Parts: sequence; structure tokens; C-alpha cells
Amino acid sequence: MLGHTSSASSVWARAQRLITKRSGAFVLAFIVLASLAFRLHLSGECSLWFDEVTTHRHVMRPWGEVLKGPSREHPPLMYVLIRVVLDLFGQSPTLLRSVSIFFGCVLLIAIHELCLELGLSVKRALIVVGSFALTPFFIRHATESRHYAILAAFVVLATTSALRLLRPPWRARDLAGFVGCALAAAATQYFGLAYALALLGALVLGIRPVWQRARAVQRVALLGSLSGLLAVLGWIAIRAAAVGDFYASEDADETAPALKFSSALLSEMLREYSFLGNEYTSWFIQPLLAVVGLALLSWRLRGAARLLPLGLGMAPCIAALFISSGHFLAARYLAPSAVLYHLGSCAALFAASDRIRSLLARRARALFVGPAIGWCSLAAVLAARLSEFPDRFGAGGDDYRSLQRYFRENLAKDTRVVSYVGYFGHVIFDQEYRLGSRSIYLERFQPVSGIDRYLVVELHVGDARRNAFEKLITRKLRISPEAFRALPLVPLPHSRYQPAVNARLVQLPTGYVPPPSGKPRKR
Repeated sequence: MLGHTSSASSVWARAQRLITKRSGAFVLAFIVLASLAFRLHLSGECSLWFDEVTTHRHVMRPWGEVLKGPSREHPPLMYVLIRVVLDLFGQSPTLLRSVSIFFGCVLLIAIHELCLELGLSVKRALIVVGSFALTPFFIRHATESRHYAILAAFVVLATTSALRLLRPPWRARDLAGFVGCALAAAATQYFGLAYALALLGALVLGIRPVWQRARAVQRVALLGSLSGLLAVLGWIAIRAAAVGDFYASEDADETAPALKFSSALLSEMLREYSFLGNEYTSWFIQPLLAVVGLALLSWRLRGAARLLPLGLGMAPCIAALFISSGHFLAARYLAPSAVLYHLGSCAALFAASDRIRSLLARRARALFVGPAIGWCSLAAVLAARLSEFPDRFGAGGDDYRSLQRYFRENLAKDTRVVSYVGYFGHVIFDQEYRLGSRSIYLERFQPVSGIDRYLVVELHVGDARRNAFEKLITRKLRISPEAFRALPLVPLPHSRYQPAVNARLVQLPTGYVPPPSGKPRKR
């Protein structure tokens, strides 16, 4: 009788696991499809921003240049994928963004698999995926036509494959998945090279148990695959080093320290990676949660696998903070760490919920109090994010398309556009969103004969460039910063998710004298 009871319990347990797995698959599919629909809608509402326009310029070069790498700063994989899509289906902003939109879906599925590999339940894995899908960081970078969603998807998939390889039994599909995804990450962005090498290093350190149990043929396949991967990564590293040498020589400063802490990058990471909200308090709460959660996830693992969650989540970010380079570094370059940062934060909240539940375990209401606290915490986080809708969910920083429409309809006859920074304006307004007349660099401003009205457009000014911008306004347009700020913003239309571009209509002052024409500043 006891045997029958045990057998029935085992069958029931297997049936419950199957039901949970299938229901989890349906919920995951719903999250992915809802995210896809929202980002497709968002793409139609938002104009391309400068980096996306740069992507378009690069992918439309001759195929030979695209295959070699049309940009010095990035490997060619993303450009090749986008060019294939554009050649097959035609030109449109959404098609330009389609590769990132697709890999955003892949990334959500990859995060779910990584959560299960790290020992989270199906329900908790879905909470991680669902909450990450609502973060502005994901929505923006999994919509815009840049590298970051693609990079994160490949690194997360490679991490899952590496964790599986680090524990017996050895499986060829995990090896193929690791090698393919690590190579793809390195071929997407040079920061992906660092993640790929870190994963390969952890794999080499912890592969001994798998190596001992493998057959001769498996050992040959394992050694050959990892050696080939290392060789290709080495070749990509040579290209990356050439990029570093280029920027080091362009911005050489013998007095600058070899390592320099970047507080601005730290602030950007804390702001961009936060999912609790955009208040300053959350920027300081979540890093603690992330470190604790990643440490707990690492502690569950064995051997070299313990290096991966906390190491990949934190080490690249810490290293980037001390890189002294003339090239601009941004939080989005470390998108895989942003994923692990979010996962660690969720893991810490799950642990806190479990702890509260265990403290109340002796009371009859414990079964209800623990889950209630957990769900209330989750609801509070999601409510904080949804309260930002739709303002914080834009893909791209400015609605250039609306400025183009407004200028052509209202100002084109007797007004010219003056843009700062000039190169940005040249790419945006003379190549992608054409205004009917060439824009004028504020840095090189000279009045056009017969024109005394100029629409001054602030492109990528921000706090760091504000002082230089206002000095140029004074020197080139003969207007004080106070008088310029007093001019009303032109009422440009804006999309649902993007603010209007900041622009002011300037009438040249009476008795205006053009500034002396000098040698243009080399850019």
C-alpha cells in the first residue's frame, strides 16, 4: 500500500512539474509577444536618433565594406544582419530596427533560460523576465537600431551554455551553443570580446570534471572547439587593440593618469540600470540588492561556475569606470551586465521574501503573509515603472521627424537651421531628415545673404556642453546667454514617446557684424 502511495505521489509531482512548465511557457510567450507588439508600435512613433542614422549610413555602404566592418568602432555582425534585412524587405525605420527588435525577444527568452539554470523556479524566472521587459533600458535598446540588445542576447545565451558545460554530463549542443554565441558576441561589439574571454577563462578553469568523464572523441571536439574559439577571439582582439591605439593617439595626454575614475559613468550606470524607479534613492538601494543577489546566485553554484554571475555582473562595470580613454564610454556598452544587475536585484528581493516567510513559519498565517509581501513588493515596483509611461519609454532622444515637418510647413521660406553640434546636424538634417536647405554649423556660423532668421537647434547639448554652446551663441550670433534663454522654444510637435527637439528662433540683432572667419576647427 505504501508503495502504491509513493508511486502515486511521484506521478502527481511529475504532473505538477509538467503543468508548471507548460503554463510557464505560455506566460513567457505572452510576455515576449506583448513586448514585441509594444516595441513595434514604439518604432512607428519615434524618429531615428543620431546613432541610428549612423547605423543606416554604415549599412548602406558597398557590401565589401559592410563585410569588413563599415565602422572602426564596431565589428561587422550587426551591420551585416541589418543589411540583409534591408536588401530583402526594403527601407523603413522599423526595418532598420528589426534586428534589434527581434533580438530583444531572443534576450527575454535567454534570460528565462538563465534564471532556470541558476536554480530559480519557473514563476520567479517569469517575474524576472516580465519586470525586465518593462524597464526603459530594455525597451529603448531593444528597439533602437544599435548593438546592445544583440550583444546582451548572445552573452546571456553563452553564459547559460557555459554553466551547463561546467557540470557533467558533457553535451555537444551546449559546446556548439557556447562557441557560436561567444563568437557572435565578440563579432557584434568589442565589449562583447571581454565577456567572451571571461566566459572562456571560467570554462577552462572549471572544465576538469567534464574532461575526465569525456570520451576520446569528445575531448578532441572540446579541445578543438575551444582552441578555435580562442584563435578567432585573438584576431578580434587585434582589431580592438587597433581601435584603442587610434583613440589613444588622437587624444594623447602625457599628464593624464593611466587609470582615472569616471563618476559620470557611474552615475549613468546607476540611473540607466535601475528598475526600481528613477529617484535618486533607488540608485543607491539597487546596487546593494544587485551585489547581494548575484553573490547568493553565485554561492549556489560549484567550482568555476561561481565566478560567472557576480563576475560578469560587476567586474566589467568596475573596469569600465577606471578606463582612461579619449573615446566616450556609455552604460549601454555593458548591456549584459545590466541584465545580470537586474537579475541579481530580483534574486535579493526573492531571498528577502523567503526570509520573511521563514521567520513567520511558526504562525498559521505564514503561508499567506510571505507570498502577500512578495506580490506587494512586485506590484510596487511595476507600479513605479508604469507611472513613467509613456515619457520614459522612448527609443531615441529626439523627434527629428517632427522638426523636419514643422520647418518645411512654417519656416522654410525665410529661415535657415543652425545646429550644434554641427556634425550631428549635418548627418541628421542633411542626410536623413532633409529640410530643403543645408543646415549651418553653429561652430562655423556665417549669415546667409538675404536671411536674418535662424532656427537654432540644440543637438546633444546636455549639461556638459551647455557652457561651450552658450559661448558660441554669444560669439557667433552676438546674443547673450541670458537673452538666448529668454527666447521661447519653438512649439514643435512631438510624438507620443519622444519630446520635441529644443529649438529657438533667432532674429539677428540690429547692426549685426559677422564674426571674423577663421580656420574651421578640426573635428
